[in-house]
Amino acid sequence: MPAKTLTAGSIWKALSKINVNEYTEEKAGLTYLSWSHAYRIMMENYPEMQIKWNGTTDENGVIRDLTYYEGGTAMVSCTVTIGDVSREMWLPVMDYRMKSIAHPSSRDVSDAKMRCLVKCFSLFGLANYLYSGDGLPMEETNGVTKAPPKKPVKAKAKAKPKVEAKSNGVAQDDVEEAIQALKDLCNEVVSSGWEPDKKTQTEIKSAIASRDEKTIAKMMISIHDLAKVAMQLNDDTQAQGELIDA
Repeated sequence: MPAKTLTAGSIWKALSKINVNEYTEEKAGLTYLSWSHAYRIMMENYPEMQIKWNGTTDENGVIRDLTYYEGGTAMVSCTVTIGDVSREMWLPVMDYRMKSIAHPSSRDVSDAKMRCLVKCFSLFGLANYLYSGDGLPMEETNGVTKAPPKKPVKAKAKAKPKVEAKSNGVAQDDVEEAIQALKDLCNEVVSSGWEPDKKTQTEIKSAIASRDEKTIAKMMISIHDLAKVAMQLNDDTQAQGELIDA
């Protein structure tokens, strides 16, 4: 498509209807689109796209691709241009808990830049529906073929109800099984290389002491999500030249 025919509206119309669900992943309760898939889709539609990384010039006249703030935290920013249409986006350099990092490493900055790039793509329409919490892009009725939806996750079979003696309306065997399941999960994630911080350890002990199935179940979900993200980041750090999902 010639650059002179491009408008913000035509770009948005083309990109906002693309279903990217088959390329997304769940991390810490959030849905992410891989930067590599996002970049490929953008290049398939607008190969003339240009990307510029913004930053600041330090006291020595050195141009840096990020901006530092008091306390040592930093922000990355990029500008994407398609034809005469430009969009700018920024993103703090964060850890897996979505907390700003003080004095980030070059790897932290690199990861943040790729997340920021995908976020900037969303301003043109690509995967914008993910940021608004929608499951699918706006429906088109003009015969446009959509990408297949993300494969549904098969639900786990529900445990059969217990009929043993109960306390507070909950079967004691159920409680003991829930506690053991939580302990097994903790042992599994620790053996895989992730160790919960002191706050999380306290929450685990509190959940066990509560002997409440719902509290224990919520704790298991929390541990699973935190461990998954932490171990994914650890694996990515060890991979040469690999960038994490956006």
